[in-house]
Amino acid sequence: MTRCRARAVALLAFVGALAAMSGAVACTPALTGEGVRVMRSATHAVAWRPAPLSIPLAAHFAVELAVCATDGRLTLETVAVDADMPAHRHGMNYRPSVADLGGGRFRADGLMFHMPGDWRLIVDLRAGGKSERLTDTIVVE
Repeated sequence: MTRCRARAVALLAFVGALAAMSGAVACTPALTGEGVRVMRSATHAVAWRPAPLSIPLAAHFAVELAVCATDGRLTLETVAVDADMPAHRHGMNYRPSVADLGGGRFRADGLMFHMPGDWRLIVDLRAGGKSERLTDTIVVE
């Protein structure tokens, strides 16, 4: 075995050992294409995309979501979506509804950013009796 190949084999073994120790597997949410962003935590990944892609000011829009679990088992109990403006200490004037589309896919309808600035998209997951919050910042002009 060449020295270069031996190093490659050792590196692959090391990466495999790290993955086994963490218990994590590749988690790629089933949502791709233009405008998709991904939020990650130790236990989940959430891909999301606004509809329309350009979030309008003071008009309703939706968010498409895809969720996957790092342990490979998706056992979601609930998914909730909200948004707020941390700098202003307030949220939206509307409460979105979330529809389960199956296969880890969801759609949240009824979001509205009523003023320009930095908003935070909030996705609350409940799985295995534990709650988790993932967030992403959105700048609305």
